[in-house]
Amino acid sequence: MNESEVRACGYDPADLPARLVREARPVYGDPESLEELRHVAEAGLPVEAVKVLQAELKRFGVRRASEFVNRIVPRATRKRRKLLKREEGEAVLRVAATVALAVYVWGEEEGAAEFLTHPHPMLGGVKPIELALSEVGVRHVEDILWGLYYGLPI
Repeated sequence: MNESEVRACGYDPADLPARLVREARPVYGDPESLEELRHVAEAGLPVEAVKVLQAELKRFGVRRASEFVNRIVPRATRKRRKLLKREEGEAVLRVAATVALAVYVWGEEEGAAEFLTHPHPMLGGVKPIELALSEVGVRHVEDILWGLYYGLPI
């Protein structure tokens, strides 16, 4: 997707990476907006989305946030390209969505950050943010979060 196509979707290309990370979770956006975001992500997220995610992870207390995002897309790759491959973009959005869901469930960032960055017994002592790197892992984290949200035994 080129810059004119991004503008046709109603997005400022400069704001797109931050918006994609911020609105990656359905609880924060309307379905029409999320559909547009999905199209942009499928066409290739701007590499700047990784920088935005890294800044968010730092803010939430993820240690070595730069190393974390390098596991999604290595720094050398980000320097060579302007757009992420579909799988890379989906990984960026998956991690961003996990952070957004944690904030939604906890109702505030401090509790969400604590949950995401500390080992959890129901995850075998793994930090929830680490599991957000894989599709299977993030489903387990989401199950715990939605269980908390609905007051279900977890």
